[in-house]
Amino acid sequence: MLINKQDITTLILAGGKSSRMGGNDKGLIKINDEYIMSELIELSEKFTNSVILNINRNKDIYEKFKIKLISDLHVNFQGPLAGIYSGMTEAKTKYILVLPCDCPMISDIFFKDILKDNFKDKIRCAHDGNRLQPVHALIDRSIASNLKVFLDSGERKIDKWYNQEKLEIIDFSNNPQFFMNINTPEDLEKYKLEKMKDDN
Repeated sequence: MLINKQDITTLILAGGKSSRMGGNDKGLIKINDEYIMSELIELSEKFTNSVILNINRNKDIYEKFKIKLISDLHVNFQGPLAGIYSGMTEAKTKYILVLPCDCPMISDIFFKDILKDNFKDKIRCAHDGNRLQPVHALIDRSIASNLKVFLDSGERKIDKWYNQEKLEIIDFSNNPQFFMNINTPEDLEKYKLEKMKDDN
């Protein structure tokens, strides 16, 4: 059994500087004229009630996705927690499912594992077998005020905040490819090669 999709909003984080991509907006990466984020949005709509996209630039382009757009409430690119807080404030559902915009290898299996209906803690986070994947997480919106206090204190480290709350870790060591993200031009070329293999 899965958590009722009506209780979950997906928050896709695309509000960073993309400095390792030379400043090119990672949320707008295309392969063969298709946005790689399009499939992530489609999967999210399948398993959750709605999708919110956290952005801080290129709003006119992102409007093409025809989903709700929000910007950080904390200005000057203050990291993923700022985007998460903004999403927690905007969403109307009990939970938000946080995902990065540059994770093209995620599949149905990820959603089915992270959304299992036995969630008793406040944060459920993926682990790839080597380390925590903090921007792949299910968060109870009841702790939004805790996050505001954390951010207002000047803290920005996502792992530190998670460890202050009730954290459940989900083991994805059998599917580490889910967490391949595109941070650099080299990562993009690697993903293109992987996609070509899959298509053949």
